[in-house]
Amino acid sequence: MVAAFQGRRMMPGKPFRVVWTRGEGCVELADLLGGGSSTRVQGDLRTECVEARADLLVTRRLPVGFDFVNVAVPSDFDPAKVGSVSAAVSSGPHSALAARIALRLGETLGVEAEMISAYPTPADFPAAEQIVRTFAGKIPGLPYRVVETADARELIEALPADALLVLGAPGGWWLQRSFFGTGVRLRQRAPAGAIVVQQAPARVYHHMEEPAYLSRHLLVGDALRLMEHAVAAVVDEGNLVGVIHKGALEGANPELSVGELMDDPLFLEVGDSYEEASRLADLFDGSPIPVVDGAGRLVGGLTASGS
Repeated sequence: MVAAFQGRRMMPGKPFRVVWTRGEGCVELADLLGGGSSTRVQGDLRTECVEARADLLVTRRLPVGFDFVNVAVPSDFDPAKVGSVSAAVSSGPHSALAARIALRLGETLGVEAEMISAYPTPADFPAAEQIVRTFAGKIPGLPYRVVETADARELIEALPADALLVLGAPGGWWLQRSFFGTGVRLRQRAPAGAIVVQQAPARVYHHMEEPAYLSRHLLVGDALRLMEHAVAAVVDEGNLVGVIHKGALEGANPELSVGELMDDPLFLEVGDSYEEASRLADLFDGSPIPVVDGAGRLVGGLTASGS
């Protein structure tokens, strides 16, 4: 095995907003990643993710067909045995999360953390090196190595005797596939266990702010004095019932109500992908897009850029 190494000074890892389910090592991992503040899931998972503004679920197995929130699954994880943390990274979709978790655990456990990218032949070295350089730019402070290896077992054997390995769920990376067997079962674990992660799209609830709105019964003159943006949400007893454009109020009879001039509601739901916001951004001209819960109640606003 040939290894190239470049060190960097460790920078603090940002705490995750964590929810967790029962399972071996789940509460311990959740508390480490959440800075001692995490929430146990006891009801509907999606609802509790939204209420906690969770960006990570720690659970005992990878959920099939579930991409509502990032997931971390501990395997033979014992914090007392961890003396270092290594994140295996590739061009796959889960590597950024693996690197972030490794950095966070390195800080909370007070141990060294690193990224590792691998390549099977010397000709593949430039691509592997580019992968870690790209992540180093996005996650500064995490040292990295690039290693030549034929399979997962060689990579494990090259880790320190007290290493914890963080890696992405099965995907297209040739080395990553060799870690897993049937049923997404790990074939190889580092000496101090492993954490398998699965990255999910960012959701609206991760980015929304407090809602801003007007009552449908508000008179035009009062509404004009209160409007801070070109478009505003209109509510009735907490429910979103429409949107009002400032241009519709200007020049209108000041004795009319907002409800008489409003348009049909346009909105996002709390669980929508953040990418969904771009399809409505141009219609709101920089104004917050209303965000509703499953019952149609206005719970937030999201400012997004258009396409």
